Amino acid sequence: MNVDRCEWSQFHDTLGPCIRPGGTMLTERALQVCSLPAGALVADVGCGAGGTLQYLEESGYFNLVGIDLSETLLAEAATRLATARLLRGSAEKIPCSSRSVDLLLCECVLSVLQDQETALDEFARVVKAGGFLVISDLFNKHGGGMAGLLSRETLMGLLTARGFTPLLWEEHKQLLKEFVVRMIFAGHPWRCRQNQAARGGKDSPDSYFLLIARKGNEMDGMA
Repeated sequence: MNVDRCEWSQFHDTLGPCIRPGGTMLTERALQVCSLPAGALVADVGCGAGGTLQYLEESGYFNLVGIDLSETLLAEAATRLATARLLRGSAEKIPCSSRSVDLLLCECVLSVLQDQETALDEFARVVKAGGFLVISDLFNKHGGGMAGLLSRETLMGLLTARGFTPLLWEEHKQLLKEFVVRMIFAGHPWRCRQNQAARGGKDSPDSYFLLIARKGNEMDGMA
């Protein structure tokens, strides 16, 4: 989660630590598809204040690591977490060993990165064979739109080229709209990408997605 662009920390009291469309609902949806074993290593890239990690930690089922560039948000995350490891780092240079991660979460982060392809290279490096990548973020249906927004086709191509097989793609524009309403009531100015994407209404090509992909060639295709 990019703090500098949207100053997320101002809104934790109103919106909670998971400041993104759908909150942990899409995280839970992804976990249902991935069916990870007990003790699996889950890395949350752009973990922010640790909302997702806290949600996952409550299950006692996973080994968790959170990665974020913001020392302020990592410090806040540390106050609500008991077992998750917190590391300062970026999506473009993930401080994890190669082929070590069972599930990598990148929730509402990819679209704000300066070098998305380098980040995808890093995802491919750290996710082990048979492991999962979960991305939820804004996208543009036609390619273009706001700077940094990929189309579905472009993202699928980038992932396939890096050895990922897409298993599921879901559009969640309604969650984006609901999130923007919450931001308005929290007093957020109209300057963040999520707000801009939702302003175009039902005919806007900008929307929100959940993607699940698996490292390596799989027999199952995308749902």
